[in-house]
Amino acid sequence: MIQYFYFYNCYNLLQLNPYTLTGVAALSPVSSRPGRYQDFQWRAQLCCEWPSVGPSANTNDATECFDILCHLEDEQANLICFLKYRRAPDTITTSTKDLTLHTDAPIHTNQTQCSGEDAVTCSIAVHAAKGSVSLLISGFINGRSLQSPEMHISTDYLRKPEPPFNLHYNVTIEGEVVFTWSDSQSSRYPLNYEIRYSSNTSLQHWEVVNTHHPWVSLKELSSGIIYTVQVRSQSPQHLQYWSNWSQPFYLTLNVSYIPAEVFTRPDAEVTVYGVFHNHSWSARRAVWMLNGQVIPESQYRVVNERVSAVTIRSKEPGFDTLLCCHPWGERYKCNIAYAKVYTEGLFDANITCQTDQRSRTDSMTCKWNKSAWAVVRFLYKTYNGMCEVIPPDEGVMTAVQEDSMVGVKECPDGVGDFRECTLQGLSLFSCYKLWLVVEGGHGKVRSRPIFVAPVDYVRPSPPSDLEGDTFPNQTLSASWRRPHLPAYELQYELRYVPSRGMADLQWKVVGPLIDTSVEVLVEDPCVQYEVQVRCKRLHGSGYWSDWSKPHMSTVYSTEAPGRGPDFWRVIQEDTEKNHSNVTLLFKPIPAEGPSICVQGLVVEHQASGGILWSDDMTLGSFYTFQWKEEVHTITVMSYNSLGSSVKNSNMTLVRQPKRRCVRSFRAAANATCVSLSWTLLSDQPPPASFVIEWLELNGDSEQGTGRVEWLRVPSTSRDVHICRITCFTRSSYSIAIYVCLSQYFYII
Repeated sequence: MIQYFYFYNCYNLLQLNPYTLTGVAALSPVSSRPGRYQDFQWRAQLCCEWPSVGPSANTNDATECFDILCHLEDEQANLICFLKYRRAPDTITTSTKDLTLHTDAPIHTNQTQCSGEDAVTCSIAVHAAKGSVSLLISGFINGRSLQSPEMHISTDYLRKPEPPFNLHYNVTIEGEVVFTWSDSQSSRYPLNYEIRYSSNTSLQHWEVVNTHHPWVSLKELSSGIIYTVQVRSQSPQHLQYWSNWSQPFYLTLNVSYIPAEVFTRPDAEVTVYGVFHNHSWSARRAVWMLNGQVIPESQYRVVNERVSAVTIRSKEPGFDTLLCCHPWGERYKCNIAYAKVYTEGLFDANITCQTDQRSRTDSMTCKWNKSAWAVVRFLYKTYNGMCEVIPPDEGVMTAVQEDSMVGVKECPDGVGDFRECTLQGLSLFSCYKLWLVVEGGHGKVRSRPIFVAPVDYVRPSPPSDLEGDTFPNQTLSASWRRPHLPAYELQYELRYVPSRGMADLQWKVVGPLIDTSVEVLVEDPCVQYEVQVRCKRLHGSGYWSDWSKPHMSTVYSTEAPGRGPDFWRVIQEDTEKNHSNVTLLFKPIPAEGPSICVQGLVVEHQASGGILWSDDMTLGSFYTFQWKEEVHTITVMSYNSLGSSVKNSNMTLVRQPKRRCVRSFRAAANATCVSLSWTLLSDQPPPASFVIEWLELNGDSEQGTGRVEWLRVPSTSRDVHICRITCFTRSSYSIAIYVCLSQYFYII
C-alpha cells in the first residue's frame, strides 16, 4: 500500500520559476506530491529542466533528476537517506551535491551534511519522541547551482511497530479480569491492539480480542487453568503490519485479592477482598488466615456470592500474609496466591551473629527471624572503632526516614526468602550496624538495627591435644591445648562419661575453668572415660566452641589382674545348621585393689584336634560363639595394659548323654524370695560346685522377660535362698540346678 502526503510549504517553493533566483535552478517533484511512504520507507524523485539560452539553443530543454530513499536502521535510532543522481541520456556532466538533514525539534537539534558526486548517503540520529526530519538538497551541475525546497519526513510513518510490554492484570470486586499493558514507543496516533489467550498447552487454539485501548476485559476465563496471554499492536499508518507478539504472560485464576498489596500502620484497620474464580466455591463459607492462623468469623463480610472481605488490625510493624481459603473436609483448601500486608515501622528481627574461627577470621554469619514468605534485604554499615563509641543517634532509625545509603552494603546473597547470611572481608574490631529491609515495603518496613563487633561474637575453634588419665585415687586428670585464635583469654568446660553404658548415663560437666588442665573425682578409677572440652571468651560476650574430638582416658594400673571372671553358659541348639549357639554370661570381677584395674577380657578357645584361637572383648555381660566340635574348652582371662590374669575359670563342653546326679530338688517361695534345697545320689563323684539358673516365663519386658540369671553355689551347700526374684508369686519361673564336676556339667 502506498500513501502520499502533501507538504504545502514545500509545494510553493517547488513552483518557483527556475529563473526567479539568478543562476540557481529549482528542483521540482516529478508529480505534484513531493514524497511518498511505502513499506516503512520514504521515496521522492526531484527533477529540474535546464532551458536553452541564445541562438544556438536546442529546441528541447535538458532534464536532470534525483532519486531519494530514506528509512530507519534496524535499531530505529538513526535515519539513513540515499541520494542518487540520474544523468540525462547522451550527456557528459560534472556535478557535486550536498545532502543536508536536521531534526525538527525545539531543543537538541541535530544536523548532518554529506557530500558526493553521483550518489550521497547520509545518516542522522533521531529520538523516538521526535516526529520529523528536514531534508535539503543543494549542489552544482556543469557549473550551474541547484537547490531543492526543504522537505519534511515524518519518522512516525517509518517506524516498525514494536510489541507492547508490562502486560499484567487486575481483578474488580465483581470478578472481572482486566488486562493492561504499555506501548514500547511513543506514538502521536492511537494504536490498534489484539490480545490473545490460550488454555491449550500446545498453543494450537487461541481466542483473540481486538481493542483500540491499552486495556481489555476478559470475562470468559475459568479457574484452575493455566492461560498463556499475549498482546500485539498496529499503527493506523500501516494497517497491513502488526508488531510481534509480546512476551507470554502466564495466568492461573483461583483466588484474587483486592488489593493484592496493603500498606498500613500499627493499630490501623485495613480491609481486603477475596474473589473466588471457582464458581463452586461460596464466599459465605470463606475462611481467612493471617500468617497461617484462622481469623475469627466476626471479622468477615460477604460482599456477594463470589467475594468475601475481611478487616484486620495490624498490631506490630512487619510483613503479614492473608489467605482466603475454602473448607475441604476437616481441612482448608488454600491457593498459593496471597495478599501482602506491609505495616510501617521497625520490627524485632532478633538478629544474632557469630564469627567462626574455624573457617576464616574475617567472616561473620548472621541469622534472623522474619515473617513467612517475606522477601528481605540484609544491609550493613561499617563504623571505625568499637560500638561503645558510636553516637546514640546512629541507633535511632524511624520507619519513614530514608537511612543514608552512603557506605551501606548488602548481603552477597541479595534479595530473597532466606534467614541467614555470611559477611566476609570484615574487621574483627570494627563496629557494624545490621538491619533488614522488607522488599516491597518502600523502605518503610525495617527491623530495628543492632550494632555488633565481630570480636564480641567469635566462636573459637575447639581446644586440641586433649589427654586424660584415671588414677587409683579415683581421680580423672585431663589437659589440653588452647586454640591459637582468638588471642584474648578463654574459659573452658570439660565433660566426661564412662565408656561403658553410655546410653544410660548422662554427661557430667565441669566448669567454667580458667586453666588448660583439671582433676575431678570419679566413682570408679578402673573405668575408661570419654572426655571432651570446649572454650569461650573469658571476658565479654561470645559463643562456646564445638566440643573437641572425644578422647578415651587411659586407666592407670600398677600390675596385671590376678584372676579372670566367673562365667556360665546358655546353649541353644540349631538343628538346621547342625551347630549350637553358646552364650557366655559373666559375673563382675571382684576388685583386687585400687591400683589393679581390668580393661577387658580375652576368651580363649581350644577345640578338638588342638585348634586354638582367642577373642578380645571389652568388659560386658555376655559373649556368643558357635559350637560345632565334640569337645570345646573355653578359658576367660582379664587383662590391662600390664598383662593378663593367671588364675582363670575354664569350661569344657562335651556332646555326650547326661547322667542323673541329683536325688531331689525342692523350691518354696514367698512374695520376694525362693528357698531351694536338694540332695545328691550317693554313688556320684563329689561336685566342684553347683549352678542355679532361673528364667522368668510370663513377666513383662520391663522385668527382663527371657533373660537368664544364674548363681554359683559352693559344693558343700545343699540349700540356698534367692531374693533377687521380684514378685515371685505373680510370675512363673523356670529354675534348674546344674552339678559342676571337674570338667563336665549335668542338668537335672
